Amino acid sequence: MSLNTLITLIIVVVTYGFIIFGKKNKAVITFGLALVIAAMKLVEGLEPENISRVIDLDTLGLLTGMMIIVAFLNSSGFFEYFSIKVIKFGGERFYFTLTLLMVVVALTSAFLDNVVTIIVMAPMMFLIADLLDMDPVPLIMLTLVIDNIGGGATLIGSPFNLVLGSISGFSFNDFIIKLGPASILVFMVLMLYFKKHIKVDASIISNIKKLDEMDENKAITDWKMMRVSLAVFLAVIILFVIHTVIGVELSYIALLGGIVLLLVNKKGFDHVSDKIDWDMLFFFAGLYIISHALESIGITELMANGLLHFQDSQLMMLIIPFALAAIFVPILNNVPAALIFGPVFRILVGFGFSTMIWWAFAISGNFATSLTPLGAVQNIVAITYLEREIGRSFGFKEYVRWMIMPVTISLVIGLLYILGLFAISK
Repeated sequence: MSLNTLITLIIVVVTYGFIIFGKKNKAVITFGLALVIAAMKLVEGLEPENISRVIDLDTLGLLTGMMIIVAFLNSSGFFEYFSIKVIKFGGERFYFTLTLLMVVVALTSAFLDNVVTIIVMAPMMFLIADLLDMDPVPLIMLTLVIDNIGGGATLIGSPFNLVLGSISGFSFNDFIIKLGPASILVFMVLMLYFKKHIKVDASIISNIKKLDEMDENKAITDWKMMRVSLAVFLAVIILFVIHTVIGVELSYIALLGGIVLLLVNKKGFDHVSDKIDWDMLFFFAGLYIISHALESIGITELMANGLLHFQDSQLMMLIIPFALAAIFVPILNNVPAALIFGPVFRILVGFGFSTMIWWAFAISGNFATSLTPLGAVQNIVAITYLEREIGRSFGFKEYVRWMIMPVTISLVIGLLYILGLFAISK
């Protein structure tokens, strides 16, 4: 092992150690250590003129464009307006209302972003809990698990899927077709599961009438902005669906949508700069460099060679990626896990393995994301909001106790689904 390889391996281990156990500045440290690898020229291909081949600018551009669009939708009051409308529509049938809200959560996370969905929907859940004098914990746990399931249904709904999409080359439509049905199945089962944990008694029914006093129109701060933002958002989603037909990258579509909204609303980039999650973007950039370093020093190939022994057992090569995602995503965080194992699967597919290994990993990873607070950024955001609301600590063990059964149920359904897909495809 060369000195450069040893130093690179140490930096990678330190980086992932901080991602798992660190509490603050993960994005800064991850990107900083990645720059150290590049600056010291420990591996090839990280020169400034080549960096765009390592960092997936299509993914980062897509995220940035969607953040701009979401910023305008959120500023206009659209999300709160729509949620109040749904609550009023449900009336005294509380669990029906809650189911409708979870449909909103699933759709929002599928076509926007997991973190944005939690930021928008968590305050609505707390508002409902306060009005109905309910415990907010089960409402937030339900919202979070549905957020991760809904985001797992599309290419753009989850950063985990974005990374897998960029490595595998699968399209927006591929993700919806393969992952959408699994998410729908799990959604229906988990709504039944949570029904026994969210008790609706006579006092709650009587308190529901208070919701009639809310005027959803007051939630809208700018009607013109809302209408234009919604029109642009829908146009962007339609273009996402047909992007392979028109030959335009997803990042260009999302960024142009954001540009249109900035121009129509006569705003500059400074208006939305504080709404863009810069930590997420630099975290991703750093992880792409770290992943490239792992691949360059041969770790990725070594892992792939270890799995080549299972080439004759296609069934095992569905179960193994499924198990890897279920184990490592809740520990490492979903994006680092995707960047570690994605290149491995790309090598295996190049050797003739079924592309079904991508979907086995994707389904398991998306469903396992909810298991621990470490699984994704939105998990941490939800806990932060919850602790602020309930005025006490909501620790790791308490979180896992709430999530262990929903995640187990999701994974069982996901495994049966992927085995069914495999049987049909044979």
